[in-house]
Amino acid sequence: MPGLVVGKDVKPDVGQRVRMADEFMNKGIGTIVQVHAEGGYCSVRWDSGNEDGCLFTGQKGDYNLVVADGPEAPDSSYTAPQSGMTSTSSVNAAEASSAQLHKQLLAQEVVKLRREVATLRAEKGETPGGGGGESSEALKQVRMEVARLEAQKAEVIAQANAQKALLAKEVKSLRAELERQQDSNVSKTNTSGIPGNQSRDVAEALQRKREFEENFTRTLRDLRKELEHTSLKHLSSRGQVPLGVRSLLQLSNERIEKVMEEAAQMPVEERLHIEALRLLIENSKLRKCLNEYSEGLLQHTLVKSDEDGKRKSGFLGF
Repeated sequence: MPGLVVGKDVKPDVGQRVRMADEFMNKGIGTIVQVHAEGGYCSVRWDSGNEDGCLFTGQKGDYNLVVADGPEAPDSSYTAPQSGMTSTSSVNAAEASSAQLHKQLLAQEVVKLRREVATLRAEKGETPGGGGGESSEALKQVRMEVARLEAQKAEVIAQANAQKALLAKEVKSLRAELERQQDSNVSKTNTSGIPGNQSRDVAEALQRKREFEENFTRTLRDLRKELEHTSLKHLSSRGQVPLGVRSLLQLSNERIEKVMEEAAQMPVEERLHIEALRLLIENSKLRKCLNEYSEGLLQHTLVKSDEDGKRKSGFLGF
């Protein structure tokens, strides 16, 4: 029945037609395409064409979706996910899965790079038939590998979105608690007979801390966007002059090193800032490794292309 809360009144299921709950922004009608964490959250593809990878249906006690249409009734055998997960357990779970998530993200980047290289080769007019049956077989194997890794891509993104949502909610609650404690300490200080100018100093210090946090977050977001723009696909689409694969790889590495240098020079005040910059630098190093890996995979092709170019130049000179 329409209006039933998904995950509380009815069990979430693939193909279920849903909409956002009344307290959230209306996105129209959509369909559940994936169910994760034993019904704790779902991925929804909206009729407008957009898709949300993480909408809670009981995880942490949140319910984002309600049934849009259909004769579905509450499932008495379904029990909503428990919301008693503590802050410590959620953070520990995220840390425990970080190693596996890094491997999956690396595989996802490899797929992306292979696709970009194939696009560049197609734009240059290279045909698979030029290398004979061996090239055709190699291309078939690459396509099979791409299909396999693409199947893992959706699950990787869903897990990353879920972990990001949990951590963001945890950070928000911890910051709210910290602000409450600080305000409580300031009020206690004022009632203890400390002069008013000292309380103003404390308030100014808190304001400076908030401004630093905002500037740090803004700069970190800009660096992450610059790092995303170091991909071969982005560089090849933005360049007004066509570049070879080697030139694109070199340009990508130069921009990655620039991002790492700017990240190393950012001021920090807390351990959380250090960890955020460390993750950004590690991501940059992974991108450089992927560039080197791509260059190694294409070494034979690049050498053969250079030899063909020289042969054509010699023929035209003759």
